[in-house]
Amino acid sequence: MKLKSYLPLIAVSGLLLVILSGCGKSGGETVAVVGDYEISSTELNDMFQMVRVPFATAQDEFDARNDMLDSLIVNRLLVNAAYTKDIDKLEDLNRVVLANKDKFLLDILYQKEVVEKAEVNEAEVKAFYDKSEYKIRASHILVETLDEANAIVEKIRAGESFDKLAFEESIDPSAKRNRGDLGYFLWGAMADEFQEAAFAMEVGEISPPVESKFGFHIIKLNDRLPNEQRKSFDAEKENYRQQLVGRRRNKLAEDYFNYIAEKYQVSTDSTTCNYLIQKREALYPPEILMNLPPGDFDPDQLDRNEKELVLATWDGGQITIAEYLEVAKQVPQNVKPPFNQYDSLSKVIFELKKLDILTYESLRTGLDKDPEYLRKVKLFKELNMADIMRSDSLPAPLPPDEGTIRAYYDEHPEEFSDPAKVHVYEILLSDEIQARKIADKVSDIEYFKSQAMDLTERPGKRASSGDLGYIERKWFPEIFDLAMKTDIGKVAGPVVVRGKYSVFYVVDKLHEELKDFFSVKPDIERILTENMKNDAFVQWVEDQKQSTNIEKYEDAIWSTINTDKYAVVDSTTN
Repeated sequence: MKLKSYLPLIAVSGLLLVILSGCGKSGGETVAVVGDYEISSTELNDMFQMVRVPFATAQDEFDARNDMLDSLIVNRLLVNAAYTKDIDKLEDLNRVVLANKDKFLLDILYQKEVVEKAEVNEAEVKAFYDKSEYKIRASHILVETLDEANAIVEKIRAGESFDKLAFEESIDPSAKRNRGDLGYFLWGAMADEFQEAAFAMEVGEISPPVESKFGFHIIKLNDRLPNEQRKSFDAEKENYRQQLVGRRRNKLAEDYFNYIAEKYQVSTDSTTCNYLIQKREALYPPEILMNLPPGDFDPDQLDRNEKELVLATWDGGQITIAEYLEVAKQVPQNVKPPFNQYDSLSKVIFELKKLDILTYESLRTGLDKDPEYLRKVKLFKELNMADIMRSDSLPAPLPPDEGTIRAYYDEHPEEFSDPAKVHVYEILLSDEIQARKIADKVSDIEYFKSQAMDLTERPGKRASSGDLGYIERKWFPEIFDLAMKTDIGKVAGPVVVRGKYSVFYVVDKLHEELKDFFSVKPDIERILTENMKNDAFVQWVEDQKQSTNIEKYEDAIWSTINTDKYAVVDSTTN
């Protein structure tokens, strides 16, 4: 197995993201065996989520998953070796695991309250797809209250311009730019209440007020057209399924957060708030106080007892003044409420402490004993053990000697050379005839620069008189190749560059130059040491494989792939 196919041992933060992003249930079919350990399809799927590239065929995805499985096998060999060295008992390792356990609890909570409840069947996907037959273009006016919305409807009925009212009255930030016009959109692009109303309207119709979580909308349907991008259901099924699942997850998450906010209502202590307000008034004269943010306080002005005063409580938790002032630093000043606005302050504190509250709810409902939670914690720990094993526990190779370093320098001059460069001023034009006239006419650099200021079409280069600076071949190969054949002080071109015509004046040339050996010696030593470590690691892996029973099951790997998405041929495109 080549080293490039081994899974890079990721930093702790990267591993955490991988494991937390895994949405599969524990267990699953065994895809490989390493000694006594069975690698499950769930573990493979969790790790494969790092791969974000599309695949042209099912075979391509199989090959990528097979490579990922090879990487998991290598990691398991490292984990097995780590256990023999008691790396699992390291204090620092267990401290890292403990610090991250809450994140895994939140992952399991999201899995149970959102992911598992968001599954959809084919009939639901078909119904969602059927609504994509048309796209509509609509405008809206968004206001905060029903009374405001009704008043605007009356103005429209009295003959006032919808566009004008959108510009003047809508709280949608984009209305000042687009006068409420949302452009064309398909079913699924808007909030449910909005799209239910909009898609049921006739062209030219204006709706009564429609309430959504954003406020109250007055909708005007501007146009309805067939969806020319629509393909067959079989071709679009997976895409629409993902859209529908995503929308359902968002709704479930929103509803669950609302449930938690109701269950764990934050109660602000008015006595503590009033104490802070009076303390501010005592500390600062009115002319200074009026310019200070009303929702902030300098903690240095509080003694230890004052900092420990409880600002708010909820079932299972509380927050002190000191903690609030610290965590509230992430809240913009225009959002941070004054201390006498108790309801607003409670809402901000809930948002700041939401993860702690959700963690408490997870523990309260026993999720810390959930098998999937325990699996994720163990996997997180073992991946960190593998990282430690490779970084600190494998034999380190001896540093390369002087002769080896010198030989590498002599054999790889291209790695330690400053590339050739040429300094040119350029005029880039769309008109080939005009470009040829300039190439024939101009010979003086100052005149060339003045023409470049007026004519060149290369973005941002008129201000610098067309100066491209010292260019390398990899940047402008067409210009570079001709410039190196042109004498300094001469004009060359035109050459075609991405459909336009480049004429340029050669100012200077720098030929390729090999760097001094002693200046690059530390870099070569680092390269050789890294190569030797990699070679030693590859050899270690091969040695471990010789003494470990390893089996892979191709049928099980195939079972992790949704082959349907590769089998569809869309007949509507023929």
